[in-house]
Amino acid sequence: MAARSVLSVRSACALAISALLASGCSAGGSSFEASQNDIIGTWSNPKGTHLVIDRGGTFRAENLTKAVPVQDGCAQALSSGKWLLLADTTNVARTSDPQGSTLDLLPTNRAETLACSVLATIAKDSTGINLCLVEDEDQTCAGGDLLRKAPPGRG
Repeated sequence: MAARSVLSVRSACALAISALLASGCSAGGSSFEASQNDIIGTWSNPKGTHLVIDRGGTFRAENLTKAVPVQDGCAQALSSGKWLLLADTTNVARTSDPQGSTLDLLPTNRAETLACSVLATIAKDSTGINLCLVEDEDQTCAGGDLLRKAPPGRG
């Protein structure tokens, strides 16, 4: 009986450690349902990625490939384009009062739209709201890859 309880304690400890390690490996915090006002502005990371999200659904970007690997030919295509804020449960853009936890960055050139689009998962941690640029929603970012919003007047 004592051996059985030791195994149960060890199993519980192993599960707890695994959970802590898994949660610590994904930087950025918890998923966050952002409004349009939350995401409008200038975002950057220490690696030199610079993303400006404008009202009216457009964006401009520099050095996006320093935050997310993209297919050949997509880096230039992703220097500007349109953005859509996707709702959490439906993954569909809402036209009135858009809110969501994923931002879809679409290049301006129609031929490259699907092949070169990039997602930005939106999360919030103790430092604030951040964007993690990914090609697939299952990907995560390291801390230095996260884009943080510049304070008003600094961007």
